[in-house]
Amino acid sequence: MNKVFRRIKRRIQITLFGNPDFKAIKYKELYLPPFRENQGLSDNADYIQSAIDQIEHLSQHFDFTEEKSILDFGCGQGRLANGLKTLGTSLGSYVGIDTHLKSIKWCQKWITKYGKPFKFIHLPAYNARYNTRAEQLQKLPFEADTFDLAFLNSVFSHMMTEDCVFYLNEFQRTLTTGGKVYITAFVEENVPNCEENPENYLGASKGHLHRVRFEKKFFLNLFDEAGFDVEVFSHQQITRTKQSVVIARKR
Repeated sequence: MNKVFRRIKRRIQITLFGNPDFKAIKYKELYLPPFRENQGLSDNADYIQSAIDQIEHLSQHFDFTEEKSILDFGCGQGRLANGLKTLGTSLGSYVGIDTHLKSIKWCQKWITKYGKPFKFIHLPAYNARYNTRAEQLQKLPFEADTFDLAFLNSVFSHMMTEDCVFYLNEFQRTLTTGGKVYITAFVEENVPNCEENPENYLGASKGHLHRVRFEKKFFLNLFDEAGFDVEVFSHQQITRTKQSVVIARKR
């Protein structure tokens, strides 16, 4: 009964006020999403600062210049793009890609108002948490040697090993030689190689692929086998989610 009531209420809201999913919050000079997939980031200042912290950490290992092209894989509602906009970071092009169609449509409506270099593409790839309607994984719709950086925030934290390997190989193909990947994931020592929603780990899990945890040596070896040299491993670098950060360079 409650579900029926919520559906009716939502239809009334859309009829009277427009679809709330495609509105934006104006915060300073930014457009922010009223709905947020990112855990614990309902506060606007915290939302932007979370992106700034990652960009500043990454800047120690990657030179942002007007010649560089960035792939934001699993871009969600454009959190990284808003961080780059806030900092006035130099870059040649930015492509955000995600399997969640609603998020991509929101970014296409609002984040592209910042003008070049921001572009967003929907990738209808299967994921047991975010897109069960798709049938399979999808190759990236880009030519070889297209990007200098692939940025993945909390993406491999919702993928099992086979899917991670698939996309590491896609990054190997689409990154330039010397290009880098920045990836966050749940990584610990002395645990099973790959485990979905492990018990008693960082609180209760909610649904499929809520927390996929990897064993450190096993996880870093995936990068090596895909043709990447790991330059940085920072355990639980993201204090909010306890995810570790890996920065690796394409050979």
